[in-house]
Formats: sequence, C-alpha cells, structure tokens
Amino acid sequence: MKYPIRKTLLVVAGCAIVILVATFVNYRITQHVVERTVIAQQEEMAGKAVNTVEIWLNQQMKILEAAVVAVSRVNLSDDPQTFQLLDMAMQAGHFTDVYIGTPDGRLIDGARWTPPAHYDPRDRPWYRRGIEAGAMSFTTPYVDMVTNELVIALVKPLTVDGKFIGVMGADTVLDTLVANVLNYKQSESGFAFIVEKSGTIIVHPEKSYIMRAKLQRIEPALNGKVGSFEHDRVGTISYRGADGRDNLLSFKQITGSDWFLCITVPREEAYSLTRKTTMVFAMEIVLRVLGFLLLMVLLALSAGSAVIFLFSRRYSTAVQQHQEELHGISRDLEWNITKRMEVETYYKTLFNVANDAILISNDLAYVECNEKAVEMFGLPREELLKKTILDCSPELQPDGVKSSERLAEILRDSRNGKQNVFRWSFVRADGMEFPASVGLTSFTLNDRDLVLSSIRDISKRVDAEMQLMQAQKMAAVGEMLAAIAHQWRQPLNTLSTYISSLQAAHYSGMLTKEVIERVVSGATDQIAFMSKTIDNFRNFFKPSKTKGPVDILEAVINAVKLMEAQMRHNRINLTVTNRTDTSSLLVFGYQGEFIHVLVNILANAKDAILDHDERQPGAADRFIDIAVSQTAGAAIIEIADSGGGIPEHLLPNIFNPYYTTKGTSSGTGLGLYMSKMIVEKEMEGDIKAENTQNGAKFSITLKKMK
Repeated sequence: MKYPIRKTLLVVAGCAIVILVATFVNYRITQHVVERTVIAQQEEMAGKAVNTVEIWLNQQMKILEAAVVAVSRVNLSDDPQTFQLLDMAMQAGHFTDVYIGTPDGRLIDGARWTPPAHYDPRDRPWYRRGIEAGAMSFTTPYVDMVTNELVIALVKPLTVDGKFIGVMGADTVLDTLVANVLNYKQSESGFAFIVEKSGTIIVHPEKSYIMRAKLQRIEPALNGKVGSFEHDRVGTISYRGADGRDNLLSFKQITGSDWFLCITVPREEAYSLTRKTTMVFAMEIVLRVLGFLLLMVLLALSAGSAVIFLFSRRYSTAVQQHQEELHGISRDLEWNITKRMEVETYYKTLFNVANDAILISNDLAYVECNEKAVEMFGLPREELLKKTILDCSPELQPDGVKSSERLAEILRDSRNGKQNVFRWSFVRADGMEFPASVGLTSFTLNDRDLVLSSIRDISKRVDAEMQLMQAQKMAAVGEMLAAIAHQWRQPLNTLSTYISSLQAAHYSGMLTKEVIERVVSGATDQIAFMSKTIDNFRNFFKPSKTKGPVDILEAVINAVKLMEAQMRHNRINLTVTNRTDTSSLLVFGYQGEFIHVLVNILANAKDAILDHDERQPGAADRFIDIAVSQTAGAAIIEIADSGGGIPEHLLPNIFNPYYTTKGTSSGTGLGLYMSKMIVEKEMEGDIKAENTQNGAKFSITLKKMK
C-alpha cells in the first residue's frame, strides 16, 4: 500500500511542481504577452488614427491636384476664367483660400485678397515649401489671422510641358483633423496629439502648447527619446511623466510628412484591462490545470481574434467606401472642370471670331471685348477695357442729342426687357467719328448687371447710300436743265424787250434819265430772278452734311419753285394748301435731301399725268395738290395727282430699288427707293402710297421737333 501511496504522492508532488513551474512560466509568459499586447494595441490604435488623418489629407490633396490640372491648361492671369477655377477648388475642398504664386512675383488670389505693395509670394513659406518639395506637400500649421483657426497650406508646383510656371497653394482649416485626434479616448487619462519630427507640438488638448512648445520641454523624461522619430516610423516609448506616473507613448509617422501622431496613456490604465484577463488566466491554471488554461487561452485568443477581425474588416470596409466616394467626387470634379473648359473655349472662340465688335460693360465701363472691337476702335485691349461707352462716343450724336442723355434712355429701355437696335456714332483712337449699328441687351451674371453691345461699322454702307442718293440726283440733271430753261425763258424775253425799248427810245429821242433807270431796274430784277433760280438748283444738287431743323412749309415751297416751270409748260395746275394755321412747321433731318424727296414725287406725278393724258386724252384736268397738316406730334404732307393711279399689283413694289414702271430709257428705279430711305432711316418718319379716284396719293409723316 505504501508504494501506491508514495507513488501517488510523488505523482501529486510532481504534478504540483509541474503546476507550480507551469504557473510561474505561464505567469512570466503572460506578463510578456500582456506587455507586448498593450504595446501592440497602442501602436495599432495610433496606426488607425493615422489612417484617418491620411484619408483626410489625401482627400484635400486630390481636390488640389484636380485644380492644378485644370489651372495648368489655361494662361495664368487675373481674368474671370482663372478665378472661376480657383472658386471651384475652394468650394470642392472647403478651402478658406486657393491662390497661385508666379515666378515673376504675382499673386493670383481666389478669395480676391489684395496684397500690400511690398508683398512677394516668392518669399512666403508656402512658396518655398512647394519649390523644395517638388511635389504635393503641406506646410507647418499656423493660426489664420482672419479666421483665428488652425490651418495648413497644401502646395503643389505648377508645370506646363516641363516648364515651371508657379506654385498653387490652398489653405485648409484643421478643425476636422483636430476633432478626430482630440476626441480619441483609450482610457480615462490617455489622449492623442500630433508633433513634428523635431518635437514641436502641432495638435494637443492644451491649446497653449500648439506651435509654441516642444514635447521635450513639457515632458523632460522624453528629452533623449524623441530621437526615435528620426529613424523609426512607428514605435512605443516608456517614460516617467512630469506628474510622477509611468506612461506609455505610442507613435506612428503620417505618410508624406514629418508629423507623428502620438498616443500617451498611464501604464497602469493600459494594463488594467489586461490585468483582469491575467487574473482569470491564473484562476484557470489553478482550477483546470494546464489543459483548461490552454483551452481558455485558445478560446480567448480565438474570441479576441474574431472580434479584432470583425472590427478590422468593418473599419476597412468603411474606409474603402469612403475612399471610393472620394475617388468618385474627384473624377466628377475633374470631368466638370474639363467639360466647362471645353464649353468656355468653344464660346470664347465664337466670341473672338465674330464679324461684329462685341463689348460687355458693367455700369458703362467695358469689362470684356473681342478682337473685332480692338480692331474697330484702334485701341489695345488693355486700353479699351479702361474706357466707358461715353469715352468712345462724341459729346453729341448726329441728331443733336447729347450722347449721355440718349444712352441713359436706351439703357432704361434695355433694363425693362427691351432689346434695342439703333444707330450710334463712335470715335476711333485717331479721333475720327464713324457710324455704327448697335444691338444692346442687358443681362445678369453672378449677381452683376451687365450690358452686351454688338457693334457693326456701317461707314461704307452710309457712304454708299449717300453716293447712291447723289447719283440719283445727278440722274435727274437732264430734267433739271430743262426746268432751268423753262425758268429762264420768260426773264430772257423780258430782258430782250428792255433792250429793244432802249433802241426805240434812242431813235425817237425819248431816251431820258427816267427811261434808262426804269429799264435798268427791270433788267436787274430779271437778272436777280435768274440768279435765284441758279442758287435754288445748286442747293438742290449739293448734299446735306449734317442734320438740323427742317421747315416743312419752306421745303414744300422750294420744291414747288424747282418744278414750277415744268408744271406750267405742261399745263399742270400745282397747288399748295397749308392746313396747319402756322407759318413754320419744324422736323429734324436733312434739308436738301427732303426737298429731293418732294421733287422726286412731283416729277413722278408729272410723268404719270402726261402718260395718262396720252392714253386717255382729255380724260380729266391736269392737277397736283399738296396739302400740309399736323397732329399733336407729327407733320403730314399729302401729294395727290390726276395721273390715273398705280396698278394695284405694282403698289407693293414701287419702293424697291431699281424697280421702275417707266422703262430703262426714262427711269432708274432709284427715286422712290431713295425717298423711302431718306424719310424712314434718316428722318425716322413714314412714307406710303395709295390710289384715289383720280390718281395716286403719297403721304409722308414726320415727327415734329419739340
């Protein structure tokens, strides 16, 4: 019985010794495992926090990269296109400002900030950082003077075809980053912060340390250990804090920077959870010996692995989805920028190749123009954009109205939704005036009230019209010479009578002083009448240069004088009736040209009467009646004849150029066409023709002068 008992005791003792040794070994192993687990957990949490920071930074960098690509495709200048690209980048990345510094010292600021005179972007840290890094990078954080928030500047060099053209920077507020870092809580006393490689604090719960203190100063025990940042990207440091407690500091470098995210926690708090697990593990050794202990460890490790796996997978899935969303946003932004550039290039090309000068003005000042406008006004684009509409116009328009008053009226109509097309006189750079046809439209863009003017130089057309008008006058020279002959026939007969009377008086001895004076006086009157006839015809053929007041009654009398002899010769009764109860009726226009209109109509009426009389001899009396009347705002001239009228199917065409019913031997087809142009285009009136019982009637309506 002893042997079995001894053997049993030995077995039990051996088992106890094995258990004690196993317990001690497992205790030491457990301590080591707990130590490594705590460190691994600290470093893992630091890594996950770093991943969050890197995701945020990558998002900002991708948005800036897309803006860099878009800006590199345009010419850098202070123009709306560049500012629009900078505005889009600011909105997409929620940047407080996006700006560009050029090698020649210019600053193009998306927030429209005007730098002081001594400001040079090449001396700024963000510009030097972009040059030194040669790639996408960011500056040390600083407190923005305007927003009083912690910001960093993301910078990227700009190159086109390998040529350096500047540095683009974007200021971004670090509130999201700070919130993510400072909200981290692993334990009751633990917290996270960010330091530079040299130890300068960038993000910290204590705001007074930010950018003002180094980690070595607030934790002297780390004075010789911060050097780990120089050669390790990740690690854990054990140190005694200023409060006398043992602490663990886990760190990991943020990719692409000299920043390290650190997590510090008191050692006892880091071990507290693990220590509980260690007590359960020891109890399992005592109660279930090694088998149960191994099983529990296996189960604990399996459960922990499963939890960690599930947590990691869920976290990785969320990060991946976030990255995919950011990638989609970046692609959409890049596509929108590219598409917008294509559309802007298309419309800018149409803008510059237009045959008409196109100018856009804001509050009368020109803000944009095309190449045709530069050519038309003879000014460099920069000089033209310093002008206003009135700077490029004479003080008075051809109708005598001040340019400023006329323009104010036109702009008022345009703002009320009316699209104005009008004639305007401009002044070139050499001081020469030229007429133009202007189409003016008001519109609103980006909360700015703008005016678009489409200008067409009509100098050649106006000159051609004047030449055509004069040519038509000259075509009537033959008829006018006949008219002069009719006008002079009676005065010449009278002069002949006076000369014959002198000879008869001489032979009869009656040549006294009184007779000579009477003959000389009569001859002088006849010569004056003939001279006046020459002046009337000369004024008729001389073109009017400028507009002015035209007395309708006087113009009618002058036209009648020119045609009176022809009417008398052809036995046509020409009468004038004044229904205005006034001796003067003024309109605005060209005196000579308007008399030409009346002469044209009277000459056509004479020809119609003679032609009608040939076809139907004695059918009616030969007459032409001219009646002048008025309304509240208009003067009206009606010319009716007894020429039998105009065939109804020809009435719609009589004012067309080169259309005549007389045949090419006696008509050019320009008389009524030029009359319509003078009345409607030059004098802003109206002319029409209709048939009456006896013949045709022409009605001319003109605005009275105020």
